[in-house]
Amino acid sequence: MIAAAEVSVDSPASPQLAAELWISLVSLLSSHVAMHSIARPECKLRVHSSSNARLDVLGPIGKLTILAPDASGTGVTEFRPEAGELGDEYDTFFFTEEGLLQFAALDGALDMEASVDNLLRKVQA
Repeated sequence: MIAAAEVSVDSPASPQLAAELWISLVSLLSSHVAMHSIARPECKLRVHSSSNARLDVLGPIGKLTILAPDASGTGVTEFRPEAGELGDEYDTFFFTEEGLLQFAALDGALDMEASVDNLLRKVQA
């Protein structure tokens, strides 16, 4: 008899924890953008925040918008490439009780560093 692999489903974070994790994610994204812009000034990235619940990252190949989790705990990402023929990309995410990010388009949850790398990869040249 073959035992079925147990699949771990992370539970969504409480609204208070999600709010704190959102602040951490924004801070980490901003730090990574600043480091990237220093290391590669020819491929500069910029962060624009129009509110506490929205962050835009502008890069040489497009614009990434990240919306904080709403009352249901779900956040949204939207990538609009400069080359319009590529089409926009949308995804949703939530923070887990363990402090990870679970994206709908990915099978497993990612830690903050991996999530930032995943998100910024979209706008970097």
